[in-house]
Amino acid sequence: MESLAFFYSLTNDYGLSIILLTIAVRLITLPLSMKQIASTRAMQEIAPERKKLEEKYKDDKEKLNKATMELYKEKNINPLAGCLPLLVQFPVLISVFQVLRETELMAERIGEHFSPEFMGLLDLSQTDPYFIIPILAGLTTYVQTKQTSAQQPQQGGMGMMTMLMPFMIVAFSIGLPAGLPLYWLVGNLFSIGQHYIVAQVGAREGGGTGA
Repeated sequence: MESLAFFYSLTNDYGLSIILLTIAVRLITLPLSMKQIASTRAMQEIAPERKKLEEKYKDDKEKLNKATMELYKEKNINPLAGCLPLLVQFPVLISVFQVLRETELMAERIGEHFSPEFMGLLDLSQTDPYFIIPILAGLTTYVQTKQTSAQQPQQGGMGMMTMLMPFMIVAFSIGLPAGLPLYWLVGNLFSIGQHYIVAQVGAREGGGTGA
């Protein structure tokens, strides 16, 4: 709450404060996110080898598990590396959500000059009557999950997740104060840009090594 109050003192706008808070949280957790992306790319690179192991030991799960772990060890890959960043970020997200849900506490913290409006257009302490922010949060969630599934083509379940997650976000956001889907929206845009930059850097490095 103190962080959000600090950003409000700079902007005097609740929406801009949420945007700055989201960016700050994403920057703080950026090293963890980069590790997650690196782990995802490493898993993608060994996908053909994993496929061969699955075909070779399709009738023996014990040997398959042992061979897979040996492959991870050989390639110096930690299969849990992609999950740990999410686990670390989860308490941070819960704290942010609690703050954004309890707008009246922000009003008490800042005083009579506090306004929960975004650019004087939308009260972020209430649900979005036009569903604009929830829909945008859903659309950006779709783009973000498409980026993830493109990096993990071997995981067939990602296709279903790509389709369901945006609808779940929209349905969930419609009944929440608009400040929460705004947080999701900005966080999604940050992640989309981050994945794009990483992909561009990777493509340039690949082109450089091949030149």
